[in-house]
Amino acid sequence: MSKNLPRAFVYNLNKKSRLNYTSLRKLAEKILEKEKTRAAVNLIFANDSYMKKLNSKFRGKNKTTDVLSFPLESELKRDSVFLGEVYVSLEQARRQAKEYGVSLHKELQCLVAHGVLHLLGYDHQTKKETLEMRTKEELYLR
Repeated sequence: MSKNLPRAFVYNLNKKSRLNYTSLRKLAEKILEKEKTRAAVNLIFANDSYMKKLNSKFRGKNKTTDVLSFPLESELKRDSVFLGEVYVSLEQARRQAKEYGVSLHKELQCLVAHGVLHLLGYDHQTKKETLEMRTKEELYLR
């Protein structure tokens, strides 16, 4: 893909929200560039109800969640054209921002970074994986 073409596409399913998603798109693109992949991703911002349906259907958890990542391929291929989709609950992000004492924008940045890193193969199932993923998140959020 040409460097001038967008590599992250934003979809707002929560029509009540009028946020500026430009910096979130740019954050995703920065992560993709630094992780040396030319692939694109979709960033989809939804409400709790939508996230609950996804979480129930794909993870068997009948509750909302803050972020879900859906890779297109089961094996990471950094030369792919498209990696997958990251879904973020705007309502859950608002609650977490309040709980953590940060701005909504800062919380959304954390969730986008977390979701994109999952698409890139990072995980947090072990202490080592958690440390690696958190280190990457902190690096990209600076």
